[in-house]
Amino acid sequence: MDSELLVTRQAMARRFAGMHAGPGVLVLPNAWDAGSAALLARVPMVRALGTTSAGMAAGYGLPDGELLSLDQLLAAITQLIRAVALPVTVDLEAGYGSTSDEVADSVASVIDAGAVGVNLEDGLPGQPNQLRSEEEHAARIAAARSAAGQLGVPIVVNARTDVYWRRIGRPDCRLAHAVYRLRSYAEAGADCVFVPGFPGPDVPDQQARDLIAELVGELAGTPLNLLADPSLPPVDVLAELGVCRLSTGSRLYRLGMAAVRDAAADLLTTGQSAALAAAENLSYAELLDVLSTAGTS
Repeated sequence: MDSELLVTRQAMARRFAGMHAGPGVLVLPNAWDAGSAALLARVPMVRALGTTSAGMAAGYGLPDGELLSLDQLLAAITQLIRAVALPVTVDLEAGYGSTSDEVADSVASVIDAGAVGVNLEDGLPGQPNQLRSEEEHAARIAAARSAAGQLGVPIVVNARTDVYWRRIGRPDCRLAHAVYRLRSYAEAGADCVFVPGFPGPDVPDQQARDLIAELVGELAGTPLNLLADPSLPPVDVLAELGVCRLSTGSRLYRLGMAAVRDAAADLLTTGQSAALAAAENLSYAELLDVLSTAGTS
């Protein structure tokens, strides 16, 4: 990239990194295409966006899990990033590579597309009950960090462990297992660590708060990212507990898809168009306005 673009990307990356230092929790809506990104960017108080791999894959009629090709992903995120003037971090799933060098190449491609952050997870694609070894995933984190360094863009590397998401091992051992992995990833160069599914939907509220506080303490200053879930404490409480970042994951995409399905079913079942009335919450004129200004900020 040319020097002017590099300076712009560096500034955007530093701006995004700074959001992890507060004040408060960085609430990160996850978009799935240029239109959803442009719409979310207009929501007051949205400071940055992430992507949802599940939503992006669904746009191609594919399930989640790196079944979307890297070329398809790059084409989609290029359009998405161009649609907004906000920092965008990309869910790169397991890294799109069988080796650390291949992961580095994938990360470099995402940076070239304009991303200022990446998520890298230790879950193995297509193997729902298995995780990559912590040593191997740490090496992939280090490769991502190196790729960013070579390009001169200080992206935020968000290292994800799927210990809770995939329910690995005994429940009473998961916290220690997650901490062990997350510390290794932070030492390898991760700027932030992500534990989707933590502390769990069936955990009582006070116990959930205690577990979150314990995990924050064990991480010794490494920013913690959680996945938004109705079972979590409110955002202001998460901030008090030391959580730095909250991602919506695929929930916004699924929320929209569920509304579409239910409205269609209601229309066909009742014969009444009342089920479509909620569409006026986003008028046709507003939609056109959002899309006409996408990428012009």
